[in-house]
Amino acid sequence: MTSRSLRFGLSLAPALALALGIVFLGSLELVRSYHEAGALGEEAAQNLVHVLAEQTERTFQAVDFTLIGMRDALSMHQDTSENDPAFRQALKERLEVLPFVRALFVIGPDGFITHDTDYPSTPRVSLADSPYFKAHRDNSKLGLFVGYPLRSRSLDRWFVSFSRRVDNPDGSFSRIVVAAVEPRYFENFYQGLSVGEGGFIALLMRDGTLLARNPASDDAIGKAFSTAEPVSTLLASRHQGVYWATSPVDGTPRIVGYQALSTSPAVVLVGLAQRTVFKPWYKHAAVVLVTAMILLGLIGSLIYLVLRNRRREQIELARLSRNQRLESLGRIAGGIAHDFGNTIRIVQSSVLLLRPLLSGNAEGLSILNDVEHALSGAKAMIESLMTFSRRQELRPQVTVIDSQIAWFAPILRQAAGPRISVTFNLGSSAMVCSLDPVQFEAALLNLVLNARDAMPNGGTILIETSVTSNPHLKDIATQPDEGARPWVLISVIDAGQGMPPSVLEQAFDPFFTTKAEGQGSGLGLSQVLGFVQQSAGEIRLESEQGRGTRAILMFPAIGQRDQEVGPSQETENSAEVDR
Repeated sequence: MTSRSLRFGLSLAPALALALGIVFLGSLELVRSYHEAGALGEEAAQNLVHVLAEQTERTFQAVDFTLIGMRDALSMHQDTSENDPAFRQALKERLEVLPFVRALFVIGPDGFITHDTDYPSTPRVSLADSPYFKAHRDNSKLGLFVGYPLRSRSLDRWFVSFSRRVDNPDGSFSRIVVAAVEPRYFENFYQGLSVGEGGFIALLMRDGTLLARNPASDDAIGKAFSTAEPVSTLLASRHQGVYWATSPVDGTPRIVGYQALSTSPAVVLVGLAQRTVFKPWYKHAAVVLVTAMILLGLIGSLIYLVLRNRRREQIELARLSRNQRLESLGRIAGGIAHDFGNTIRIVQSSVLLLRPLLSGNAEGLSILNDVEHALSGAKAMIESLMTFSRRQELRPQVTVIDSQIAWFAPILRQAAGPRISVTFNLGSSAMVCSLDPVQFEAALLNLVLNARDAMPNGGTILIETSVTSNPHLKDIATQPDEGARPWVLISVIDAGQGMPPSVLEQAFDPFFTTKAEGQGSGLGLSQVLGFVQQSAGEIRLESEQGRGTRAILMFPAIGQRDQEVGPSQETENSAEVDR
């Protein structure tokens, strides 16, 4: 790596470091805010489940206090008759302050209801087979019993039984008092709480049996979810906490807070959908990403401008170096051509003087003819050297490039030969340049001949013209910028063998050729270069080995034509050239 390249790389280091810093800090902020959003979601779930657990605890206690009151009243009045109006009225008064209880009733020792707030619609069926009746009948030590959800035999809807045992004075089983608590009350109460889209609140037994849920899921009530958290493992170690899981009911990923009640075998769950919890984070992440993209875009634009300027600098340096080298060669070639030209003129004068003296000598005249022929070739070579050294006298004229090419097209096709197709795409018809049309045609012919030689198996040569505002850029615009001086570009493109970089570097050197001996003098491109530079133009070669070559001639335009001049008056327009 050269010192210049090292300095250039170091100049880009701050921009690259800033870009990496933006990416790192943006990623760090996204990770930090993601964990913060998750922690806030966990905190919200824990706070809400704690409040709901206390409310549910008080609800269950209110039901239990009511049952204790019923039990004590019956214990004090063992002789209360079945469906006693006064006792029933007392039950209804208790029921009015318990919106979560659908009915209060008493079941006698035979399993039939003896007192009921639904009287006289009380069903005459035995409830001796019900789990809560059996539990109290068989266990005198059992206190408050919370049963599993059951379907009411009279109303065919879910209820959860809260019950207590009533004993005779001798301690034997007398009856049980029951409160039918409706899951619908909890569902309606939970519905009034905001847990966001996709959230839920649920009340379960400790074994995982679902008592109530919002959103309501009637089919799920009474089902056991013993294999799901927190029932499966978490409750065994902690009576409250938070976890992340996918719901076994609806398959939604959530953050779930849970808390077991201390006075009853129930658990309250609050689930917040992860998409709801992270919704603010998504917005924050979008802002961070957009900001980072804008900053990276600005840095990228800065790097692009630096690289473009660097590329311009390299192109200019290469062009300057090439011009200096070729200028030195031109001075040498011009001096040699001048001196050699003087020698040739002396020899030509000598030949002219000898010809009358040898008028009767056929063999001598034949030798003089050979000498004159050789001198003509040498003179042509001197003219090429003079062109390269920019000492050739040009006769510039106002020339419409497209018209000149269109007029010269038949000769170019003939020079390309029968195996080569020459096509045209002329797009600079409005621009005129000041150049020598004869030398321009000679330069174009040289380029077509080189393109032909690069495709020994045949192919297509494309000659196209366009207008640009900056001929020094590699990516040349097809339209000039407003206010900028326009340049006319003439490209000769082939799909031939192409040139490696080492050959491309020497392509304009006089006498340099890759052709076999006797097939080329190596002065074609150097002559083109001399003409172009003498006409205040530029020339560039783009080539890749195996993919062809593009030769670009660039001349400054002196304006737009009002009417065609020169050969263009005698030819069709550029759109009709490729026929």
